[in-house]
Amino acid sequence: MPRLNRQNIDRKTNKPNPVKTEGLTDDLLLNRALQTRRDDDVIRTRQRTIYEIDFAIKWFIDNEIQPQINANGETINVPVIFANGEKWDNVRRLGYLRDEKGMLQSPLIMLKRSTVQERDEQRTLDVNRPNSANYIVCKTKYNSRNRYEDELFPIPKYEPQQSEKFYIVDIPKYVTIEYELLLWCDFTKQMNELVDQILPYGRFSWGNEGNKFPATIGSISFETVNTVGEDRLVRATIPLTVLATLLSEQEARMSTVKKMYSIKKVVFETAIDVGFNIFETTQIPVQLLQMQSVITSGGIISVAGGGSSSSINAVAMNYITNLTEKLATYLNTTTVTITSFAAVNPVTTTVATKNEFDIYINGQYIDKVVYTWTPSDIASQTIVFDTAELGYTLSATDVIVVKGRWA
Repeated sequence: MPRLNRQNIDRKTNKPNPVKTEGLTDDLLLNRALQTRRDDDVIRTRQRTIYEIDFAIKWFIDNEIQPQINANGETINVPVIFANGEKWDNVRRLGYLRDEKGMLQSPLIMLKRSTVQERDEQRTLDVNRPNSANYIVCKTKYNSRNRYEDELFPIPKYEPQQSEKFYIVDIPKYVTIEYELLLWCDFTKQMNELVDQILPYGRFSWGNEGNKFPATIGSISFETVNTVGEDRLVRATIPLTVLATLLSEQEARMSTVKKMYSIKKVVFETAIDVGFNIFETTQIPVQLLQMQSVITSGGIISVAGGGSSSSINAVAMNYITNLTEKLATYLNTTTVTITSFAAVNPVTTTVATKNEFDIYINGQYIDKVVYTWTPSDIASQTIVFDTAELGYTLSATDVIVVKGRWA
């Protein structure tokens, strides 16, 4: 099976070394789109090694359990050491440990790691070409692309981008680690006190901050060590099973923590020329109506005409096509009122103008020079007609309809 060849890559052509690394087919090309720089962030690549698990277990015994015994009326802290090669060799041959002066070390607790085995119920799929979707996704709340510039007034300096930052973490190894706690004391009473202090933590999570793992204490065995010419020692062996996880900083020469951004969308903007300002009339261009499906699905259309150009999105398109009718109320022979409010243009953020409404009296269109009216979005509408231009006065039986962009 071919694999990624990371040696001698030509950055211009993105071609690997022609020498095949394995298999009979060509090597795979590196996907530069999946490589995001991480020298500009502060997220540290965490790792959890066997050493850190050993340190966490020993830290828990020293700082949480704090084993102590009473000897000659004094309270003595029992030291905890880890079984390295030389110390464990002495314990295996002699059954006890001596210091540099040849004295027996008692009381003492020695921590020895016996086995490390991957858990059967939570095995990961380890193949030569790992699945790119086999990871944990962590979304960050803070994104440098959408940061706020002012602490007192959190107003974005620039228009926020539709971008989210993610950190991709590989699936860790779920392992079971077997430890042995070897305890030495001078007397059985001291050993009983020491075991009594450790037993209540049998179902606790052992470890320090950031590294805590469920632990289980097994069957405890006791024995007496008799040496010629020396005092006897009482020894106990406590098996400890720890359910932990392992995650190295790099796997297969690749970082286990990667940074990615949300998928970007390429938007193609279409421009049409209608010959007039679409916000100065109730007429909707046919070219714009033909592009309505594109706009409602997320596209943006640039409309030019009347010496201006506007970008029309779904919100603006709804404003342009939403033409409704309101019935006016007769006030006197020259004036009518309407209790509705005019809409606000989402493109210009101003109130709809007089040119965005049409007035009909008894079904006949009335030219805009005949009446005076300034649309308002906060108060009722008052329309005053010039009866000299109109040619007649209004009556209470007239049906006056105003069609346009109402809120």
